Amino acid sequence: MTTTVNPVDRLAATTPFIKKAVLARAKQITVTKSRGVVVTKDGDKIISKFRPSKIYEIVSFNDAVVALMSIVSGIFQPEFFTIVIKAGYQELKLKGRSHNINGEIFHEMLWLTNSTDGTKRLSVRYGLMRQVCSNGMCVVHTGTSFQVKHLTSNNVNEELMAFMQSLPKLDATQTIKKLGAVANKVITVGKLSDALVNKTGEKGNDTIWNLLVRKLSSSKTDALGTKEDAIITGINVPFRKMTKETLDTEVPAWKVMNCYTELWRSLNAGEVERETGKILEILEG
Repeated sequence: MTTTVNPVDRLAATTPFIKKAVLARAKQITVTKSRGVVVTKDGDKIISKFRPSKIYEIVSFNDAVVALMSIVSGIFQPEFFTIVIKAGYQELKLKGRSHNINGEIFHEMLWLTNSTDGTKRLSVRYGLMRQVCSNGMCVVHTGTSFQVKHLTSNNVNEELMAFMQSLPKLDATQTIKKLGAVANKVITVGKLSDALVNKTGEKGNDTIWNLLVRKLSSSKTDALGTKEDAIITGINVPFRKMTKETLDTEVPAWKVMNCYTELWRSLNAGEVERETGKILEILEG
């Protein structure tokens, strides 16, 4: 049966981990190519048809899961899992130990994403996920992430297997330290807005800034206090026109981190990782 879930729920993993159950569910997903059309089935039901270019390389979700399950016990200890199948998108998420950081619970996560309809890259990642609101925040430790486009020139299947075999025993220690370093810091509105709008080199960052401002004012778990909120809420102009009083206002780095990453929670793991790394670098500096 095809599983359809809310994007936020995709971040959770609540089924107790049983290796046989993971393998049995993955085995139900099959992919074949006939007359140039990639057909993905969930059991006997066709859930996706896709006509790729000649340079598209198919990756079997089942094969990838089998490979991951063959090594997972030596590098990571899963406690819970979830598998999401939505049309030609497939995801396996494994949740491990919990860690208390700045009074909040984070879980070690190892997840595999793939698509057979050209919508997502193949990726494997390990990191920490924030439990509160399942807001999608993740911090990935160097050397424990893999992402590649489904192109024959990339030797996708070979590269995936090589990456899995080279994974070290996964350790969240450095990631925990990175998050802990932000916990008691503050950052001025001026420094934050300048970093987000000026230094990313991307067009339209005023829009990103305004989205962050709204989230800082409305977040159910990380809204700013009365003083900061009164100043921040009124920013509806590009950062260059903000008053000195606003620019000098200090805001908690922890709340900024949580609100910023929440903006990206519906995107794929690679994009969430990129944006989390960006905001952490700004807040640590």
